[in-house]
Amino acid sequence: MNREDIVFNYPSKVIFGEGKSRELPEHILQLGSKRPALITGPNMPKTEAFGQIKRTLQDAGLNPFMFHGVEPEPPIELLEDASNMIRKEGCDLLIGLGGGSTMDFTKVLGVLAKWDDVVLEQIIGINKVPRKGLPVILLPTTSGSGSEVSPVAIFTFKEEQVKKGIVSPYLVCDVAIVDPVLTWEVPRHITASTGMDALIHGIESFISINSNPLSRELSLSAIRKIYGFLERAVLDGKDRQARYNVSLGSLLAGMAFSMAGTAAVHALAYPLGGEFHVPHGVANTVMLRHVLEYNLPGNEKLYEEMAQTMISPLKDRESKKICPDDVIDLVMKLAEAIEVPSRLRDLGIPKEAIPRMAEAAFEEKRLLGNNPKQLSVEDIRLIYERAW
Repeated sequence: MNREDIVFNYPSKVIFGEGKSRELPEHILQLGSKRPALITGPNMPKTEAFGQIKRTLQDAGLNPFMFHGVEPEPPIELLEDASNMIRKEGCDLLIGLGGGSTMDFTKVLGVLAKWDDVVLEQIIGINKVPRKGLPVILLPTTSGSGSEVSPVAIFTFKEEQVKKGIVSPYLVCDVAIVDPVLTWEVPRHITASTGMDALIHGIESFISINSNPLSRELSLSAIRKIYGFLERAVLDGKDRQARYNVSLGSLLAGMAFSMAGTAAVHALAYPLGGEFHVPHGVANTVMLRHVLEYNLPGNEKLYEEMAQTMISPLKDRESKKICPDDVIDLVMKLAEAIEVPSRLRDLGIPKEAIPRMAEAAFEEKRLLGNNPKQLSVEDIRLIYERAW
Protein backbone atom coordinates (compact mmCIF):
# COMPACT_ATOMS: atom_id res chain seq x y z
CA MET A 1 0.00 0.00 0.00
CA ASN A 2 1.26 3.47 -0.87
CA ARG A 3 2.06 5.48 2.26
CA GLU A 4 -0.11 8.31 0.97
CA ASP A 5 -3.16 6.00 0.87
CA ILE A 6 -5.66 6.58 3.67
CA VAL A 7 -7.19 3.69 5.60
CA PHE A 8 -8.70 4.04 9.05
CA ASN A 9 -11.14 2.47 11.50
CA TYR A 10 -12.93 4.70 13.98
CA PRO A 11 -15.98 4.22 16.22
CA SER A 12 -19.34 4.20 14.46
CA LYS A 13 -20.07 7.42 16.32
CA VAL A 14 -17.77 10.03 17.87
CA ILE A 15 -19.48 12.77 19.85
CA PHE A 16 -17.54 15.79 21.12
CA GLY A 17 -18.73 18.76 23.14
CA GLU A 18 -19.49 20.14 26.58
CA GLY A 19 -22.35 18.28 28.23
CA LYS A 20 -22.52 15.55 25.59
CA SER A 21 -22.06 12.86 28.24
CA ARG A 22 -25.69 13.48 29.21
CA GLU A 23 -26.66 11.81 25.93
CA LEU A 24 -25.18 8.50 27.13
CA PRO A 25 -28.56 6.77 27.81
CA GLU A 26 -29.82 7.24 24.26
CA HIS A 27 -26.71 5.59 22.85
CA ILE A 28 -27.05 2.68 25.27
CA LEU A 29 -30.64 2.17 24.16
CA GLN A 30 -29.74 2.52 20.47
CA LEU A 31 -27.30 -0.36 20.90
CA GLY A 32 -30.13 -2.48 22.32
CA SER A 33 -28.71 -2.89 25.81
CA LYS A 34 -30.87 -4.08 28.68
CA ARG A 35 -28.08 -4.64 31.22
CA PRO A 36 -25.08 -2.33 30.81
CA ALA A 37 -21.98 -2.40 33.00
CA LEU A 38 -20.10 0.74 34.07
CA ILE A 39 -16.33 0.10 34.22
CA THR A 40 -14.14 2.50 36.23
CA GLY A 41 -11.19 2.70 38.60
CA PRO A 42 -11.50 2.75 42.41
CA ASN A 43 -11.20 6.53 42.72
CA MET A 44 -13.75 7.42 40.06
CA PRO A 45 -16.87 6.98 42.27
CA LYS A 46 -15.58 9.84 44.46
CA THR A 47 -15.74 12.33 41.58
CA GLU A 48 -18.48 14.63 40.38
CA ALA A 49 -17.98 13.26 36.87
CA PHE A 50 -19.01 9.81 38.10
CA GLY A 51 -21.93 11.26 40.02
CA GLN A 52 -23.12 13.06 36.91
CA ILE A 53 -22.95 9.90 34.79
CA LYS A 54 -24.69 7.85 37.49
CA ARG A 55 -27.52 10.41 37.79
CA THR A 56 -27.87 10.54 34.00
CA LEU A 57 -28.28 6.77 33.84
CA GLN A 58 -30.68 6.63 36.80
CA ASP A 59 -32.84 9.40 35.36
CA ALA A 60 -33.19 7.27 32.22
CA GLY A 61 -34.25 4.25 34.27
CA LEU A 62 -30.94 2.46 33.79
CA ASN A 63 -29.26 0.69 36.71
CA PRO A 64 -25.92 -0.60 35.44
CA PHE A 65 -23.71 -3.18 37.08
CA MET A 66 -20.72 -1.36 38.59
CA PHE A 67 -17.12 -2.55 38.34
CA HIS A 68 -14.65 -0.18 40.02
CA GLY A 69 -11.54 -2.35 40.02
CA VAL A 70 -9.45 -1.04 37.10
CA GLU A 71 -5.89 -0.20 38.13
CA PRO A 72 -3.48 2.20 36.38
CA GLU A 73 -1.43 0.32 33.80
CA PRO A 74 -3.77 -2.66 34.43
CA PRO A 75 -2.28 -6.12 34.94
CA ILE A 76 -3.82 -8.86 32.83
CA GLU A 77 -4.97 -10.86 35.86
CA LEU A 78 -7.77 -8.34 36.46
CA LEU A 79 -9.34 -9.10 33.11
CA GLU A 80 -10.24 -12.69 33.93
CA ASP A 81 -11.91 -11.71 37.21
CA ALA A 82 -13.83 -8.89 35.55
CA SER A 83 -14.97 -11.00 32.60
CA ASN A 84 -16.36 -13.64 34.99
CA MET A 85 -18.33 -10.94 36.82
CA ILE A 86 -19.70 -9.48 33.57
CA ARG A 87 -20.89 -12.91 32.43
CA LYS A 88 -22.42 -13.72 35.82
CA GLU A 89 -24.35 -10.44 35.80
CA GLY A 90 -25.59 -10.99 32.25
CA CYS A 91 -24.27 -7.64 31.04
CA ASP A 92 -24.71 -6.94 27.34
CA LEU A 93 -22.84 -3.62 26.95
CA LEU A 94 -19.80 -2.00 28.61
CA ILE A 95 -19.31 1.67 29.45
CA GLY A 96 -15.70 2.65 30.09
CA LEU A 97 -15.45 5.85 32.17
CA GLY A 98 -11.92 6.99 32.99
CA GLY A 99 -8.46 7.49 31.56
CA GLY A 100 -6.49 5.39 29.12
CA SER A 101 -6.08 2.41 31.43
CA THR A 102 -9.82 2.13 32.04
CA MET A 103 -10.65 2.50 28.35
CA ASP A 104 -8.02 -0.06 27.28
CA PHE A 105 -9.32 -2.45 29.93
CA THR A 106 -12.92 -2.00 28.81
CA LYS A 107 -12.15 -2.65 25.14
CA VAL A 108 -10.47 -5.99 25.80
CA LEU A 109 -12.95 -6.92 28.52
CA GLY A 110 -15.72 -6.62 25.92
CA VAL A 111 -14.08 -9.40 23.88
CA LEU A 112 -13.25 -11.71 26.79
CA ALA A 113 -16.65 -11.32 28.44
CA LYS A 114 -18.50 -12.34 25.29
CA TRP A 115 -16.33 -15.19 24.02
CA ASP A 116 -15.28 -18.06 26.29
CA ASP A 117 -12.85 -19.40 23.70
CA VAL A 118 -10.73 -16.24 23.45
CA VAL A 119 -7.55 -16.55 25.54
CA LEU A 120 -5.86 -13.28 26.43
CA GLU A 121 -2.29 -14.51 25.91
CA GLN A 122 -3.20 -15.56 22.36
CA ILE A 123 -4.42 -12.11 21.26
CA ILE A 124 -1.32 -10.14 22.25
CA GLY A 125 0.06 -8.46 19.13
CA ILE A 126 -1.47 -7.25 15.90
CA ASN A 127 -4.75 -8.52 14.40
CA LYS A 128 -5.05 -11.57 16.67
CA VAL A 129 -8.49 -10.78 18.12
CA PRO A 130 -10.80 -13.20 16.28
CA ARG A 131 -14.11 -11.31 16.47
CA LYS A 132 -15.99 -8.36 17.92
CA GLY A 133 -17.00 -8.49 21.58
CA LEU A 134 -19.78 -6.79 23.51
CA PRO A 135 -20.78 -3.28 22.44
CA VAL A 136 -18.56 -0.67 24.11
CA ILE A 137 -19.11 3.02 24.83
CA LEU A 138 -16.09 5.03 26.03
CA LEU A 139 -16.05 8.34 27.91
CA PRO A 140 -12.54 9.70 28.62
CA THR A 141 -12.06 11.67 31.83
CA THR A 142 -8.49 12.67 30.95
CA SER A 143 -7.13 14.36 27.85
CA GLY A 144 -4.27 12.11 26.94
CA SER A 145 -4.52 8.53 25.75
CA GLY A 146 -6.80 8.83 22.70
CA SER A 147 -7.93 5.28 23.51
CA GLU A 148 -11.54 6.21 22.84
CA VAL A 149 -10.85 6.19 19.09
CA SER A 150 -7.89 3.81 18.81
CA PRO A 151 -7.70 0.06 18.06
CA VAL A 152 -4.98 -0.40 20.69
CA ALA A 153 -4.99 -1.59 24.31
CA ILE A 154 -1.87 -1.74 26.50
CA PHE A 155 -1.40 -4.04 29.50
CA THR A 156 1.31 -4.72 32.06
CA PHE A 157 2.70 -8.23 32.43
CA LYS A 158 4.02 -8.24 35.98
CA GLU A 159 6.13 -11.40 35.82
CA GLU A 160 7.96 -10.21 32.71
CA GLN A 161 7.94 -6.57 33.88
CA VAL A 162 6.92 -5.41 30.43
CA LYS A 163 3.99 -3.72 28.74
CA LYS A 164 2.47 -5.28 25.65
CA GLY A 165 -0.13 -4.12 23.16
CA ILE A 166 -3.22 -5.71 21.66
CA VAL A 167 -4.04 -4.12 18.30
CA SER A 168 -7.19 -4.99 16.38
CA PRO A 169 -10.04 -3.23 14.56
CA TYR A 170 -12.32 -5.33 16.80
CA LEU A 171 -11.15 -3.19 19.74
CA VAL A 172 -12.49 0.02 18.24
CA CYS A 173 -15.42 1.01 20.43
CA ASP A 174 -18.96 1.52 19.13
CA VAL A 175 -19.49 5.02 20.53
CA ALA A 176 -16.96 7.54 21.87
CA ILE A 177 -18.34 10.46 23.87
CA VAL A 178 -15.69 13.10 24.53
CA ASP A 179 -17.07 15.67 26.99
CA PRO A 180 -14.49 18.23 28.20
CA VAL A 181 -16.56 18.77 31.35
CA LEU A 182 -15.55 15.29 32.54
CA THR A 183 -11.92 16.48 32.70
CA TRP A 184 -12.52 19.51 34.94
CA GLU A 185 -11.70 17.68 38.20
CA VAL A 186 -8.49 16.03 36.99
CA PRO A 187 -5.59 17.05 39.29
CA ARG A 188 -2.85 19.29 37.97
CA HIS A 189 -0.13 16.64 37.79
CA ILE A 190 -2.37 14.24 35.87
CA THR A 191 -3.57 17.00 33.54
CA ALA A 192 0.10 17.78 32.88
CA SER A 193 1.35 14.24 32.26
CA THR A 194 -1.64 13.09 30.20
CA GLY A 195 -1.51 16.31 28.21
CA MET A 196 2.13 15.68 27.38
CA ASP A 197 1.18 12.16 26.31
CA ALA A 198 -1.41 13.59 23.91
CA LEU A 199 1.07 16.16 22.57
CA ILE A 200 3.60 13.38 21.96
CA HIS A 201 0.91 11.40 20.13
CA GLY A 202 0.57 14.36 17.78
CA ILE A 203 4.33 14.70 17.32
CA GLU A 204 5.09 11.02 16.80
CA SER A 205 2.18 10.41 14.46
CA PHE A 206 3.30 13.41 12.38
CA ILE A 207 6.84 12.11 11.85
CA SER A 208 5.82 8.43 11.60
CA ILE A 209 6.78 6.77 8.32
CA ASN A 210 3.17 5.57 8.14
CA SER A 211 1.63 9.03 8.24
CA ASN A 212 -0.63 10.13 5.41
CA PRO A 213 -2.18 13.46 4.31
CA LEU A 214 -5.18 13.08 6.62
CA SER A 215 -3.24 11.90 9.66
CA ARG A 216 -0.72 14.73 9.24
CA GLU A 217 -3.48 17.35 9.23
CA LEU A 218 -4.94 15.79 12.37
CA SER A 219 -1.48 15.66 14.00
CA LEU A 220 -0.74 19.33 13.36
CA SER A 221 -4.16 20.42 14.58
CA ALA A 222 -3.66 18.36 17.74
CA ILE A 223 -0.19 19.85 18.31
CA ARG A 224 -1.51 23.38 17.88
CA LYS A 225 -4.38 22.95 20.32
CA ILE A 226 -2.52 21.04 23.01
CA TYR A 227 0.64 23.15 22.91
CA GLY A 228 -1.41 26.35 22.93
CA PHE A 229 -3.68 25.47 25.86
CA LEU A 230 -2.11 22.76 28.04
CA GLU A 231 -0.33 25.10 30.43
CA ARG A 232 -3.54 27.04 30.99
CA ALA A 233 -5.44 23.80 31.67
CA VAL A 234 -2.82 22.77 34.22
CA LEU A 235 -2.85 26.14 36.00
CA ASP A 236 -6.66 26.34 36.13
CA GLY A 237 -8.61 23.12 35.73
CA LYS A 238 -11.86 25.05 35.33
CA ASP A 239 -10.55 27.13 32.41
CA ARG A 240 -13.27 26.05 29.99
CA GLN A 241 -11.53 27.23 26.84
CA ALA A 242 -8.30 25.48 27.79
CA ARG A 243 -10.02 22.23 28.80
CA TYR A 244 -12.08 22.30 25.59
CA ASN A 245 -9.04 22.72 23.35
CA VAL A 246 -6.82 20.20 25.14
CA SER A 247 -9.68 17.68 25.10
CA LEU A 248 -10.26 18.22 21.39
CA GLY A 249 -6.53 18.10 20.72
CA SER A 250 -6.26 14.77 22.52
CA LEU A 251 -9.11 13.37 20.43
CA LEU A 252 -7.47 14.55 17.20
CA ALA A 253 -4.12 13.11 18.27
CA GLY A 254 -5.83 9.78 18.99
CA MET A 255 -7.33 9.80 15.51
CA ALA A 256 -3.92 10.62 14.01
CA PHE A 257 -1.95 7.88 15.75
CA SER A 258 -4.73 5.36 15.08
CA MET A 259 -3.73 5.74 11.43
CA ALA A 260 -0.02 6.54 11.60
CA GLY A 261 1.05 4.95 14.88
CA THR A 262 3.43 6.18 17.55
CA ALA A 263 7.14 5.49 17.43
CA ALA A 264 10.41 5.38 19.36
CA VAL A 265 9.40 7.70 22.20
CA HIS A 266 6.67 5.25 23.15
CA ALA A 267 8.91 2.21 22.56
CA LEU A 268 11.54 3.53 24.95
CA ALA A 269 8.89 4.61 27.47
CA TYR A 270 7.37 1.13 27.77
CA PRO A 271 10.18 -0.39 29.89
CA LEU A 272 9.86 2.52 32.31
CA GLY A 273 6.22 1.67 32.87
CA GLY A 274 6.62 -2.10 32.78
CA GLU A 275 9.50 -2.39 35.26
CA PHE A 276 9.38 0.83 37.27
CA HIS A 277 5.67 1.72 37.00
CA VAL A 278 6.37 5.24 35.77
CA PRO A 279 3.10 6.87 34.62
CA HIS A 280 2.84 6.68 30.85
CA GLY A 281 2.81 10.42 30.13
CA VAL A 282 5.83 10.97 32.38
CA ALA A 283 7.74 8.10 30.77
CA ASN A 284 7.09 9.55 27.32
CA THR A 285 8.18 13.03 28.40
CA VAL A 286 11.45 11.75 29.86
CA MET A 287 12.36 10.13 26.54
CA LEU A 288 11.05 12.91 24.29
CA ARG A 289 14.02 15.29 23.95
CA HIS A 290 16.56 12.59 23.26
CA VAL A 291 14.47 10.64 20.73
CA LEU A 292 13.59 13.87 18.92
CA GLU A 293 17.28 14.77 18.74
CA TYR A 294 18.08 11.33 17.34
CA ASN A 295 15.34 11.61 14.69
CA LEU A 296 16.11 15.20 13.64
CA PRO A 297 18.79 14.64 10.92
CA GLY A 298 16.99 14.08 7.64
CA ASN A 299 13.63 15.23 9.00
CA GLU A 300 14.30 18.95 9.28
CA LYS A 301 11.30 20.00 7.19
CA LEU A 302 8.89 18.02 9.36
CA TYR A 303 10.38 19.56 12.50
CA GLU A 304 10.13 23.06 11.02
CA GLU A 305 6.47 22.45 10.20
CA MET A 306 5.73 21.38 13.76
CA ALA A 307 7.64 24.36 15.18
CA GLN A 308 5.73 26.70 12.88
CA THR A 309 2.48 25.22 14.16
CA MET A 310 3.53 25.88 17.76
CA ILE A 311 4.99 29.35 17.20
CA SER A 312 2.44 30.77 14.76
CA PRO A 313 -0.10 31.86 17.40
CA LEU A 314 2.61 33.74 19.32
CA LYS A 315 3.17 37.46 18.98
CA ASP A 316 6.88 37.13 18.20
CA ARG A 317 6.24 35.02 15.10
CA GLU A 318 8.00 37.52 12.82
CA SER A 319 10.87 38.26 15.19
CA LYS A 320 12.83 35.04 14.70
CA LYS A 321 13.62 32.53 12.01
CA ILE A 322 12.15 29.12 12.74
CA CYS A 323 14.74 26.35 13.08
CA PRO A 324 14.12 22.59 13.11
CA ASP A 325 15.32 22.19 16.70
CA ASP A 326 12.87 24.85 17.92
CA VAL A 327 10.27 22.13 18.34
CA ILE A 328 12.50 20.34 20.87
CA ASP A 329 13.07 23.50 22.91
CA LEU A 330 9.40 24.44 22.82
CA VAL A 331 8.02 21.11 24.03
CA MET A 332 10.65 20.69 26.73
CA LYS A 333 10.07 24.23 28.04
CA LEU A 334 6.38 23.39 28.22
CA ALA A 335 7.14 20.20 30.16
CA GLU A 336 9.28 22.22 32.57
CA ALA A 337 6.58 24.88 32.98
CA ILE A 338 3.96 22.28 33.93
CA GLU A 339 6.42 20.34 36.11
CA VAL A 340 6.59 17.03 34.26
CA PRO A 341 9.97 15.35 34.97
CA SER A 342 12.43 15.08 32.11
CA ARG A 343 15.31 13.00 33.53
CA LEU A 344 15.47 9.30 34.36
CA ARG A 345 17.44 9.99 37.55
CA ASP A 346 14.59 12.17 38.83
CA LEU A 347 12.35 9.09 38.70
CA GLY A 348 14.69 7.00 40.82
CA ILE A 349 15.70 4.72 37.94
CA PRO A 350 19.20 3.32 38.46
CA LYS A 351 21.73 3.73 35.70
CA GLU A 352 22.47 0.00 35.91
CA ALA A 353 18.99 -0.68 34.51
CA ILE A 354 19.79 0.94 31.17
CA PRO A 355 21.19 -2.14 29.36
CA ARG A 356 18.16 -4.31 30.14
CA MET A 357 15.76 -1.46 29.32
CA ALA A 358 17.50 -1.07 25.96
CA GLU A 359 17.01 -4.76 25.22
CA ALA A 360 13.35 -4.55 26.22
CA ALA A 361 12.71 -1.42 24.12
CA PHE A 362 14.40 -3.01 21.10
CA GLU A 363 11.72 -5.72 21.19
CA GLU A 364 8.98 -3.12 20.64
CA LYS A 365 9.04 -3.77 16.90
CA ARG A 366 5.47 -2.53 16.38
CA LEU A 367 6.44 0.96 17.55
CA LEU A 368 10.02 1.11 16.33
CA GLY A 369 8.77 0.15 12.88
CA ASN A 370 6.98 3.52 12.66
CA ASN A 371 10.06 5.55 13.57
CA PRO A 372 11.60 7.69 10.79
CA LYS A 373 15.07 6.33 11.63
CA GLN A 374 16.07 2.79 12.54
CA LEU A 375 17.49 2.14 16.00
CA SER A 376 19.88 -0.57 17.16
CA VAL A 377 20.12 -1.75 20.75
CA GLU A 378 23.23 0.41 21.05
CA ASP A 379 21.39 3.48 19.73
CA ILE A 380 18.68 2.92 22.32
CA ARG A 381 21.20 2.46 25.10
CA LEU A 382 22.86 5.76 24.24
CA ILE A 383 19.50 7.54 24.23
CA TYR A 384 18.74 6.18 27.70
CA GLU A 385 22.15 7.33 28.92
CA ARG A 386 21.50 10.84 27.61
CA ALA A 387 18.09 10.81 29.30
CA TRP A 388 19.57 9.69 32.62
